[in-house]
Amino acid sequence: MSIQKKKNYVRYTTFGFLLGMVILAGFIFRSVYSARSYAQLINYLGLVRGGTQRLVKLELNGQPDDDLIAYLDSILDDLEHEDGQYGLLHLDDEEYRQCLDALQELWMDLKAGISSYRKDKSTENALLEYSEVYFEMSNQAVFAAEAYSNKQMLYILRVTAGLLLCIVVFWLLFFVMNIRRILHLEYTNRDLNDKAGRDMLTQAYTAERFKVIAQKLLGEGAGKRYALFYMDFEDFNYINDVFGYEWGDRILKKYASLLTEDMKEEETFCRVNADNFIALRSYDTKENVLHRQLEVDRKIMEYIQDSRDKYSLPVRCGICCLEDVGEQLTIEGLIDRANYARKWAKAGEGDKYRFYDEGIRSQLRAEKLIEHSMEKALSNHEFKVYYQPKVSLETNKIICAEALVRWQKPDGSIIPPDQFIPVFEKNHSIPLLDRYVFEEVCAWLRQLLDNGKTVLPVSVNVSCLQFYNSDFVQAYTEIRDRYQIPDGLLEIEFTETILFDNWDVMKNIVEKLKAAGFSCSVDDFGKGYSSLNTVKNLDIDVLKLDALFFQNITTREKDRLLVEGIIRVVRQFDIITVAEGIESMEQVEILRSLHCDMVQGYVFYKPMPQDVYERLLQCVF
Repeated sequence: MSIQKKKNYVRYTTFGFLLGMVILAGFIFRSVYSARSYAQLINYLGLVRGGTQRLVKLELNGQPDDDLIAYLDSILDDLEHEDGQYGLLHLDDEEYRQCLDALQELWMDLKAGISSYRKDKSTENALLEYSEVYFEMSNQAVFAAEAYSNKQMLYILRVTAGLLLCIVVFWLLFFVMNIRRILHLEYTNRDLNDKAGRDMLTQAYTAERFKVIAQKLLGEGAGKRYALFYMDFEDFNYINDVFGYEWGDRILKKYASLLTEDMKEEETFCRVNADNFIALRSYDTKENVLHRQLEVDRKIMEYIQDSRDKYSLPVRCGICCLEDVGEQLTIEGLIDRANYARKWAKAGEGDKYRFYDEGIRSQLRAEKLIEHSMEKALSNHEFKVYYQPKVSLETNKIICAEALVRWQKPDGSIIPPDQFIPVFEKNHSIPLLDRYVFEEVCAWLRQLLDNGKTVLPVSVNVSCLQFYNSDFVQAYTEIRDRYQIPDGLLEIEFTETILFDNWDVMKNIVEKLKAAGFSCSVDDFGKGYSSLNTVKNLDIDVLKLDALFFQNITTREKDRLLVEGIIRVVRQFDIITVAEGIESMEQVEILRSLHCDMVQGYVFYKPMPQDVYERLLQCVF
């Protein structure tokens, strides 16, 4: 219904109600007025009846009263004619009119009898007879008026009651129609709100909607045991890359359907993003609630295996039981802990389902401590830049280095990067650390240049979050230009996983970096699912092969052939190859024979503090 139609509907309905109320009020007023008028008429008829009896008694007692005769004359005249002195009703009733006509004739006879009695007292009996007949006729007139009055009042009451009933029925219908409309709108709004709070692909709740519902369930279920499950598929990107996104979407929809079937009353679940799902379940025992999740995962595995030649796609799951957190948490806190347990399950070997426990809690406390002290550590320059040289296999000399970071506490203790970098990545603070390291490198290079010392190129790592920062290239360029670092001395390293997050963004950033005078390097190649086709289409300068390639290169021919093939292909693209994590001279010699350009690893140099690396350069050169 349009807004204008709604306005007209309300306007006409209001007018109809007001008109009905006016008519009803008119009938009620009429009934009150009629009741009063009929009562007045009957009262005066009673005066005529009683007055004539008194008049006759006074005459017989020798007390004639001509004023009473005149008064009765005026009443009878008012009863006979409209617009009389007393404003009495003139009833349109045949019986009443006959009685009134007879009463008028009898009144004339009665007055004549009174006149005769005054002349001759012997006519007393005739006067009494006139009086009795008159009294009887006046009684009939009163009864006729009362009968007519009752009939008319009953009619008015029926009409009034009928009108009132119509108004009541009208308003009941109006009320029912509006209630139905309101309920329909409410149901529609609920449906729209529900749809707005659901994931378009799987129809599961969104994370935002889930948090609201789950928090309400936790609040209403005081004393109830709840467990929060955080699930995802292991290597789901591989499914999309190999079998296509359509098949990946089918898996996600099927998984959501299985979770829907598993949900009980006062339980809920959602799809967070990609292949990540969260479920809030109530339970009696941990074994039982875990069995429910295992059963859902068993069904999705059967579905995948039956559809794709027995292909397996395991689920990793973190579980946080409310009773195990030891503190009052919101739903977001429970999600964080379940997610942390999931990451432990993904990082560990064997068990794919991990309950949040004391060990994880301790690790989480350590991470929180790191997180809270990061800002102060940055301002106090507690982060120290270390350098790990890269050695040319052609000259066996250092030709460049990679800048790494260590956290040195005021007491001299060192926090290794694998403890604090994941925390910074999780809370999105890693770009601050990246820029801090980059500026420290620029400042050191400027110092070497000013002092006329040996300067070699340095590569610095940047996280994937930097690539989604619109001012990333501009900010790094401004820092470099502020320290007046010449082109060719700074190389930007990024991991291969960024390539899959957003290819268009990645390609655009690399083009901007190259235009700004930076070299570009892909780090950890081979750790994920990068392809040489991807590298071919990206204008990079250096490809760093992950240490996994070289673990068995001295013993397995296939590994050696794989590395040889990669090096041969990328050399055709004028891309320099660097082998990471090299620890033996045997590996070095094989890589030399395969024409790898550089190696980086403990076989030559470990990461070293800035001053140590500086002294090394002065000794070597």
